Amino acid sequence: MPKHRLDQQQRATPGIGARCAHPPSTFAQSVSTSALEAIVAPIELAHDAPAAHFRNWAGVYHSDAATHDGAFAHTQRRVFAPHSVEQVVAIVELARRGGAHGTTPIPVRAIGRVHSPSDLPFSLGWSIRTDELQGVVHVDADACTATMLAGTYLETITHVLAQHEPPLGLHNLGSISQQTIAGVISTATHGSGIHFPVLSAHVERLELVCPLLTGAQVVTCSRTERADLFNASLCGLGATGVIVSVTLSVEPAFRLEQMTEDVPLHVLLGDTPPPSSLQPEILAREPYTTFTHNPAALGVLLAAGVDLPPAPAYAPPPRSVSPSNVYPYVPVEAPCAQPVDWNAGEATRAVQQRIEALVASAEHVRLLLFPQAEMVTIDRARRTEKPADAPSAASALYHRVVHYHLSQFLLFSARFHTGLPQRVARWIYRWTHASPPRVPREAGAAPPVEDLAPLSTSSAVQVRVDAAPNVFNFDCLFPQYTYEYAIPYEYAGAALRALRAWLDEEHARPDGVRPHFPVEVRFVDADGIYMSHCYGRKTCFIGIIQFRPYGWPTSYRRLFQRFEALMRQFDGRPHWAKTHTSYAVELAQRFPHLGDWRAVQAAYDPHQILVNPYVARHLLDTHSAGRVSLFKRSKL
Repeated sequence: MPKHRLDQQQRATPGIGARCAHPPSTFAQSVSTSALEAIVAPIELAHDAPAAHFRNWAGVYHSDAATHDGAFAHTQRRVFAPHSVEQVVAIVELARRGGAHGTTPIPVRAIGRVHSPSDLPFSLGWSIRTDELQGVVHVDADACTATMLAGTYLETITHVLAQHEPPLGLHNLGSISQQTIAGVISTATHGSGIHFPVLSAHVERLELVCPLLTGAQVVTCSRTERADLFNASLCGLGATGVIVSVTLSVEPAFRLEQMTEDVPLHVLLGDTPPPSSLQPEILAREPYTTFTHNPAALGVLLAAGVDLPPAPAYAPPPRSVSPSNVYPYVPVEAPCAQPVDWNAGEATRAVQQRIEALVASAEHVRLLLFPQAEMVTIDRARRTEKPADAPSAASALYHRVVHYHLSQFLLFSARFHTGLPQRVARWIYRWTHASPPRVPREAGAAPPVEDLAPLSTSSAVQVRVDAAPNVFNFDCLFPQYTYEYAIPYEYAGAALRALRAWLDEEHARPDGVRPHFPVEVRFVDADGIYMSHCYGRKTCFIGIIQFRPYGWPTSYRRLFQRFEALMRQFDGRPHWAKTHTSYAVELAQRFPHLGDWRAVQAAYDPHQILVNPYVARHLLDTHSAGRVSLFKRSKL
């Protein structure tokens, strides 16, 4: 049986040329079922092997009932760990035929690091673990491209590119690099930078194993070859084909100089507006202009448990000119005027202007809101030729002891009393963030980073220079429930003011929800990818979390339900990797190419064997031709 464990370090292995070789297009038609079984037998994991049982990083979804109470069951469960493209073709073809003795196709799903907090990675039938299908196949410094197998971790890719001569790197990264490149692409993972698109937009070429009517085979696609399949697969949710190879655009390696500034929340979001004199039930019946002029009123309703007014009927962005229009986004017509102006109020307009000035001041900007401490951390980074700072062993030790162990213990303790979460959040913030200067900086003094002025002369400012991946990545600490929504960039100020008012109201109520920290805010450019969160518009991502210290459950359902209701007011789109309650009718109003995506999915997977319950539930409004989903959330 193949050796496999989820957190293994990927290392270069010999014979990568043979492992990425394609079988002939007639392979599926010419090989018998018994021969296919012989091919997959050495890579099938035994049912009692640890790697045959998996759960997502949050610990919410598990692959079988034996490991956790209240989990889900499987039909004809088999788990494979292929290390060659031919083996993937054999698995998919065998599933298409219904296995050794079947006649009905069996569901099959490719799985990477299972980082998604939702049930997106899971299959009711067979699973393909892609961690062994790894390795950087080829790097072309002249063309600035790199080709790798689909199960290669981002951290492996960045390491190989950095070791190349000349050193190379990816254009952008998200918060973590412990993900497979296929998983990153399938969910249109993003970093932060208003002039940088989702990571999928940097893909030049894909190779997928598709279960066609004539048999499973490797299909190549790009902007110029099968552009419809290419576009659909750049955020394909694993349903348009099993990705086996990816060619990415890269650039010369670079370092980033990041300035981190901690300022009071009111410096960015303005003063908290006075609470409405109206009772929430009366406020809910006010004209919608009440909320567009004062978005904080939405927060008052949320905290009171009063239903928000119906969200405006936002028009989706125009369709893009063609499937090959991946990035930049080029619409066929001018966008429709939207029904509300969220910057109508003077205070909100001022906040939006401050946010836009911040986002424009550096290449990569990220906000971390700590509403319990009434503080916000502003990370601004840009490329630099300065040498990297020397690593600090003392700083690494402090981070491990205080950020990780002490924070986890305090968050665990806060589970036992409703008055503790807010206090714990303030304590942790104080211990993990720099203190403001005792004497304010002089107004005319040179900024800590050239041409990058802090928002306040009294703010704590830290500057670091490091290799880009080290700055892009962010320690997510321990398991957590997480929710993230993508809203139009121009609504960022209004949404954050409403979010702040809501959380303030919750903290003031004895029975209010007790969110953890931080609220992460990032900014991404528009693209033309059919199902990308950023399709057709510059985007502000807002994410909230509830930690699970020591893997113990914490209350999160009411918090996330209210957050989702708030984001819908601002034309929010759910992050595909997260659990959400958006379904096809609503999503069609957000994604004008949903029909195109469905058509591609049906054409390249006519038996729907790559459609799992998540995809069927949210994008197809069906449980996949009568298959009843057996997935359930673990006991929380």
